[in-house]
Parts: sequence; C-alpha cells; structure tokens
Amino acid sequence: MELIFIRPFSAFAVRAPVLLPAILALAASNALAAAPVSPASEHPATPPSAPAYAGSSLRAADLRVASVVFRLAGYGTPLCRRLEPLTGIVFHHLPEYAPADRPGMISRYGLDRGPGVLAIVGDSPAAKVGLEAGDVLLSVDGKAFVRPPDGIDSKSWRPLTDKSEDQLEDSLRAGPADLIVLRRGRERALTLDSLPACFGRVRLAYSNQVNAFSTGHEVVMTTAMLDFVRSDDELAIVLGHELAHQILGHPPMRNADGLLAAFGIKAGEYWQREAEADRLGLRLAAAAGYDLEAAIPFWRRYLGKYDWYPQLFRSHPSLKARERIVREEMEAIARKKATAPNDRK
Repeated sequence: MELIFIRPFSAFAVRAPVLLPAILALAASNALAAAPVSPASEHPATPPSAPAYAGSSLRAADLRVASVVFRLAGYGTPLCRRLEPLTGIVFHHLPEYAPADRPGMISRYGLDRGPGVLAIVGDSPAAKVGLEAGDVLLSVDGKAFVRPPDGIDSKSWRPLTDKSEDQLEDSLRAGPADLIVLRRGRERALTLDSLPACFGRVRLAYSNQVNAFSTGHEVVMTTAMLDFVRSDDELAIVLGHELAHQILGHPPMRNADGLLAAFGIKAGEYWQREAEADRLGLRLAAAAGYDLEAAIPFWRRYLGKYDWYPQLFRSHPSLKARERIVREEMEAIARKKATAPNDRK
C-alpha cells in the first residue's frame, strides 16, 4: 500500500476538513519506561457524550483524529498497565514537506528550528498552557530539539523527527517540562505538563486505500479510512482496535502473515490477536463515551465492501465472529454498569 506523508504547503490555507496528505503524532508514545502515574481522579468521571474539536489547528482532519485519540487514550487509562505522557500536541516537521515548499514553511513558521505544532486538542495540557497551532518548539529543559539536517533523504527523516518527539516525552516523564517556543518570530517560555494515559501515537497518512494498521510503534490511519467512517463513533471503533494492538503488545501484521493465513498456517493465532484487539478497542471506546452500537454497522459496511474473501483465506475474524464479539462486549459493559456502586450522594 502506497502511503504519502509529504504535506502540500497550500494545505495550510485550508481550515475545512479537507483530506490532504497529513501525519499525526500525539505525544503519547510506546516508550520503554512508564510515565509517572497520577490519580485516576484527574480524568473526569463521565466522558463528554458529543464529539468536540475545540482547540487550534492548521488542518481540521488532523484535529478530528487527534481529538478522538485523546479521548480514547485518556479515558482508557484504567484499562492500560503502562501509561504514557499525553499532551494533546499534533506535530509536523519540515522534512514532511516537498523541497519546493520548505522555504515557505520556514518563512511562515520558522519550521527549520524545531518540531512544529500542527494542532492542539482542546482542554488538553498543551491547550491549558497556551500552546497554539503554528508554534515551533525550540528547546525542552534547556536542550535544543533534534533537527534533521538539510537535504535529508525521505528514508532517513522519520527516525530523526521521531527523536524530537521522544525528547519531549522523556522530559515529561520526569514531570512538567520547560519549553522555549517560537511564535510569530518571537520566543516565549512555557511550562508544559502531561496526563498519564494509554498509548496514543497515531499518524494520518494520505492514501486511497481504506485502511488502518499498527506498525509496532505507532498506528497509521489513511485519509480514505477517515473519509469512509460515518461518525466519530465509527472512527473510535477503528482507532480503538488499532491502539489495542499496540497496548497489548501484538507484533505488526506483515504481508507474509496474510499469505500464511491463506494456507491455514497460524491463522488461528492471527484471529485470536484480532479478537483480543476488538474486545479491548471496544472497551476503550466505551470508556471514552462513544456509542458501541456503531460497531456492527461499520463492520458490515467495511467487510462487505473491502474484505469479502472466504474465511479460509483471511487473517482476520469473519463478520459473524466480529458481530458476536461486539454483542458480548456490550452485554459485559452493561452488566458492569448495572452492578457498579452508585457514587452519587
């Protein structure tokens, strides 16, 4: 599948939810060390029932995905053993742009000086401290951010830009981080905190393939998939499933795995992983206040159009199996709510 991560400079004049080449990375990676755990009471007891895209953004598609991921990762905290620092920042980096567009990004934002802020999720730690879309992060706790050199090839820039995001997360694991930020040509000092949360690093990639998958260190969703889902409830089902693969430590699915499954080799193992991710993903979505009734219509529409192969030749569970999982999880969640103590006085 061809994925394009280069951003067009002209996209940043658009604030409507136009699906253009994009990449999203929330500051909540699957790092080796756990983040400091704060009391669960830091998260509201009842998630908001309606989607909201409050915050600042240079492109609405990124903010939409980021807002859903932020809720899944934040409200799902009781379901995750290892917690990561979640800030609500969506990054963009100069090497993501075509060479001809980079001078414009430098003159407009100073994007050659550090990782840029593409979007800020509303009511997140980053929003509360005053970070805005268009800011550029220059240093954290007195150390300049890693910057890819000029002329870097497309195969080499991603690990280097990831290091700049990892650098911020490493500082946040020790507590609030002191930032120097460039905004409209002026430097300012801010102190950024984070929330302990589930894994939440997601990238939005331009592709006409309707797909989402985990890579072993992040989740990738295509813009075609974002266009395919009919609501944020469906979006949460898709993202929750892929985040669950990361949270559960599942190895990424390779093309060779699908071929093996087609011949009946390890097919049961692959189906079990997918079922586990379905179940945890549904619980994440429910914890974040999304409607699980959206799951079965989504799977019927998606599998009916894009995954109609006989079960013998599949690496994923059948539609019937996925419908059964949804119903079982909805019943289990309903029973848990019915037996939970009433905290209202």
